[in-house]
Amino acid sequence: MARSNRSVVWVGARTLEIQERPIDSPGPNDVLVQVMATGICGSDAHNWVSSSVSRQLILGHESAGVIVEVGADVQDRYVGQRVAVEPGFACLKCEFCLRGNPNTCANLKYCGMDPTDGTLRQYFTCSAHMAIPIPEDMSWEEAGATQPLAIAVQLGRRACLTANKTLAIFGCGPLGLLVIAVANAYGVRKIIVFDIEQARIDFAVQYGADIGILSPKNDASVEALTFAQDFTRQVIREHGLDQGVDVSVEASGAEGCAQMAITILKAGGTCIQAGMGKQLTAVPLFLLTAKELNIKGTVRFTPGCYEDAIDLVSRGKVDLKPLITSTYPLTKANEAFSAQHARKDIKIVIMNQE
Repeated sequence: MARSNRSVVWVGARTLEIQERPIDSPGPNDVLVQVMATGICGSDAHNWVSSSVSRQLILGHESAGVIVEVGADVQDRYVGQRVAVEPGFACLKCEFCLRGNPNTCANLKYCGMDPTDGTLRQYFTCSAHMAIPIPEDMSWEEAGATQPLAIAVQLGRRACLTANKTLAIFGCGPLGLLVIAVANAYGVRKIIVFDIEQARIDFAVQYGADIGILSPKNDASVEALTFAQDFTRQVIREHGLDQGVDVSVEASGAEGCAQMAITILKAGGTCIQAGMGKQLTAVPLFLLTAKELNIKGTVRFTPGCYEDAIDLVSRGKVDLKPLITSTYPLTKANEAFSAQHARKDIKIVIMNQE
């Protein structure tokens, strides 16, 4: 019986079409996945509002489903297996791939990122190693949120999150919340979160943060560094953080938050820059020398992050269910993307077969 392959396709700014697209036959080392669920990411929403995507692009990259065909040489995957799909096509030949960092592959192609078609379709073909087994008791909605959890796991690796450390997170969007979950799973002692929306702070505290603080705005036109230092000194003093926190995560992309993420650190601390903001941002580099600080970037995930993420969920160390606030059928993708852009939901998942 012929299979349909309805796909969510960008055709113009804020305009999607459900188009029938061909199903790629799996090669000898590939599998064909019937996609069941796909989470919507901020980068998907960025494409949705863009007027400069190069072609009619299938969106989406946070997907999971069931293997329905396997290539002739595939030995470790089987028809009927439930899997999450890794969305990055690394070349596995460049210097970055060969040293274990396919997330920074020199020739990386990424699902749903122009010009590479994504996974918001009914069927998707990928290399067998990109189909990561998931347990039978993981819901499709949870499976559709595995990819952002893998990104939080990679962030935890970059930050060397361990027991007894203190952590400050700037930005309580999905990534910031998932970092809370990973940090708690790893035994971090105290988690402080910051956001400009009180509702997001309240959610973050309910989800496992110890302290939630509404970030102030610099309405008095105070010099930026003075403003950041005065605020973080007050936080450190009021919440008994001694000389500051061990690790800070900047997950908002805001320049002011980048400055606070550095000024809140104790000597020898580490700032993880995860938010994507302006291409040029002012930060107090003199503090890196004065306090021997570390600033690290983090992007996507590295080998094993998906497996770690799935393990954390399957053992009950991370609960994704509270984050999934809405689901939509694939046929109502325009409504789903409008809701994502409105920022009223935490995490939206599209059910690809509906």
